[in-house]
Amino acid sequence: MAFQFNIGRDDLLRAIGAQQNITSKKGTFAILANVLIEVEPNRVVFTGTDMEIGLKQIVPAEVVETGILTLPAKKLFEIARETGSSIISFKELENNWVEITAGPSLYRLAGMLADEFPQFPAYDESAMVAMDCSIMVDLVDKTIFSIAQDKENMFTLTAAMLQKEKKDDKLIFKMISSDGHRLTIMSREVDETLDALRMNDRTLIPRRGVQEIRKFCDNKTSLFFGIEEKQAVLKTDDALLIIRLMEGDFPDFQGLLNILSKDNSIQIERTRFLESLKRINLFTEDLFHAIKIDIADNKMILTSQNADFGSAKDEIDVEYTGEPLSLGFNCRYFIESLQVMEGDTVTASINTQESPCMITSDDDIGFLSIIMPMKL
Repeated sequence: MAFQFNIGRDDLLRAIGAQQNITSKKGTFAILANVLIEVEPNRVVFTGTDMEIGLKQIVPAEVVETGILTLPAKKLFEIARETGSSIISFKELENNWVEITAGPSLYRLAGMLADEFPQFPAYDESAMVAMDCSIMVDLVDKTIFSIAQDKENMFTLTAAMLQKEKKDDKLIFKMISSDGHRLTIMSREVDETLDALRMNDRTLIPRRGVQEIRKFCDNKTSLFFGIEEKQAVLKTDDALLIIRLMEGDFPDFQGLLNILSKDNSIQIERTRFLESLKRINLFTEDLFHAIKIDIADNKMILTSQNADFGSAKDEIDVEYTGEPLSLGFNCRYFIESLQVMEGDTVTASINTQESPCMITSDDDIGFLSIIMPMKL
């Protein structure tokens, strides 16, 4: 049956904007660049997938005739973005063509039959638990930056690991990420009702999946969350996100945590440190962003050198009473950690010249960043 409906421009733009993040990935099947449009009484259901991530969204609409077809997600998004009309009308014609009217503009867009569109994954709704979106946002925002890029040799580092544990009668959710040169952990105490959430021994969520979770949580206060053997599921009244989990082993980070101590620690004003690092980074080499940090007598001196442009030096007052230290680090790793942290003061713990640096803050309970040193 040929569909016909009218839909709000903002509603369409929001739905297709989220869909095209998934459908824009170049795949082997042409239909994966399309979004499935299921026109039902009083609503339209938009579905996009790349076979690893699937997103289904329900949008209210004035429906004249129901029907089903797929249309190119990117072109739909561009039409919705550029139009000045508040209402966009769709009418299916012969041979899978669709006429789209937006104010004075008229478009004809070629669709593809829905028969070829992949089946949306089934999921176990009974295994899902209610969760505040703020928990997921906090976990993602404070770890996503140190997930490895796709070129990383150890492919499981291109995912973040989600864990649940009981500690001192408290239920803790953790998200852990590492790119092999740094490790970031964010822990959040959660309500006991989340203990009902079933978890795998290793729940590895791919980087793109973590990105989609963050977008899914935008402008939402709560959701239902479930972990199954091979997929993670997030659901609200009008949206459903399913992410295929990654298989494999995550590095044993607990061993690293056990050997680190806070005995030799430096207290640093976070904003001052961050501003200094950004200035020093202007003169680092593009590939490694190497800087030298010298610490002695309550002073931290940061220096960088660039073969083409010159050098930079900056000095910060700190609280430190230990032996003098001379260290090399990737400046960008410090910047990215400090940008997501909260609080006025951070603690940098460094045991020796060759040991990793652990960054924490009393004002950001649960956050921990470990940065490996560099030889200069």
